[in-house]
Amino acid sequence: TPNNFSTTRAAEEKVRNFIEEFHFSNYSTHIYNDINVEKGILHFAKDSNSDVIAVSTHGRKGISHFLNGSISEDLVNHAKRPVIAFKI
Repeated sequence: TPNNFSTTRAAEEKVRNFIEEFHFSNYSTHIYNDINVEKGILHFAKDSNSDVIAVSTHGRKGISHFLNGSISEDLVNHAKRPVIAFKI
């Protein structure tokens, strides 16, 4: 995202270094840079022809929700496919 943007190559390198520590054998990664988190998720879901979008949420309320907003809520309001939000 613009405030904390990193190139696809830099992000892939970070993910690759992280995964190497755990010795996974069967996995895939997807890096999708976009204008903001919501648009990135929506565009990736469309481009990958996803059936559903699943996201975790903090479940913030009150002033914290007002100040930080909610990506999950934005996705639910703007997605053309079902969204499942899990409170962490």
